[in-house]
Amino acid sequence: MTAPFVGWRKTMFGRRLLRSLFYAILLFGISLIGLGLVFAYNHTRTWRLDSLQVLREYHGVVTVRRQGLNLTRHELSLTYDINQTVTKEWHFNMTNVMRIRNITQKYFDPKRHVIYYSDYNVLMRKCQPQYFTLLKDRSRRMPCNIVRTPIKHYRTCAVVGNGGILLDSGCGAEIDAHEFVIRSNLPPVSPYRTDVGSRTDLTTVNEKVLSQVYRDLLSKNATLKKAMLDRLGETPGMVLSYTLYFIRSKAAKKMKSIDKVIQKNKLTAVVAFPYKSFLRSKGVYQELVGEEWNFASTGLNTFALASTFCDKISMYGFYPMSTYQNKAVPYHYYDSRIPSARHEFDNEFKLLRNFHAQGIIRHVIGKCNID
Repeated sequence: MTAPFVGWRKTMFGRRLLRSLFYAILLFGISLIGLGLVFAYNHTRTWRLDSLQVLREYHGVVTVRRQGLNLTRHELSLTYDINQTVTKEWHFNMTNVMRIRNITQKYFDPKRHVIYYSDYNVLMRKCQPQYFTLLKDRSRRMPCNIVRTPIKHYRTCAVVGNGGILLDSGCGAEIDAHEFVIRSNLPPVSPYRTDVGSRTDLTTVNEKVLSQVYRDLLSKNATLKKAMLDRLGETPGMVLSYTLYFIRSKAAKKMKSIDKVIQKNKLTAVVAFPYKSFLRSKGVYQELVGEEWNFASTGLNTFALASTFCDKISMYGFYPMSTYQNKAVPYHYYDSRIPSARHEFDNEFKLLRNFHAQGIIRHVIGKCNID
């Protein structure tokens, strides 16, 4: 084999080696870029959800889609098991929680919507109730900060609706494990404690329930009166707060009588009132869902209020359908009432499922299991 031929073979071998090395480096680089894109997508992905709907399947798995809402999430699948426990702190996305709080705080504030009834006369003497400003301030810029609220800031809250979905749920222990338990319209809890819990730290009530409390406490029927006193005394220090128009109203007179009976019977329950009706804060839903709901339910307004002072909210008993896993579901867990036609229950449910998907709340449906 001549020297020129040997040289030529060495040159060809070198070229092939360089070519192979080049392709190997190129393939490795492409792989690294691909992995980087996947990593970036999984950790800071943004998606647009196409429609406002909830798809229920027989096995209890829910997928939520929301029209025109840009979300940035961290490894949260839109298909999930709805039975999650209070111990699963990973569920909450605090960035999204704060995003919603920034909206709800424009419309709700416990310092204005849950005011000690004992401060009612102070408000009337020293403030302009309709503006919630100090009377001496003609510019109407100085808030009426001389009245107080019994509400503080809480890490975990349970907002408990009255839906029949709670029956046989076994959620009582999980609900009671929260730092603060909120209900609507003073429902009975003791006979159903296994499913709904035994605590009520705050209950927001509408005009119908306030009138019932008033009638029962002033009733000559000893059984009715005792039952209502027992309900008000179930959780020491429970706050009974009105949600509708209160200033110089019949509701204010009823609350005065209720407060007197509570004090006379040495109960620790506290009565409270709003400076304006919760219904006047309906603009919050215009911002949250892009449409105005004239008659949001007491339960949903209570959630909006709770979002301003609770970091992590779990919601129970909010389920508008008449069946669940082929079983009938009553409107209330404690009576046979039918739903009110004026509320947007289906849309409210879609909102809650959407918030669950975003990690803003835990919306619990079905059975509970403490880990």
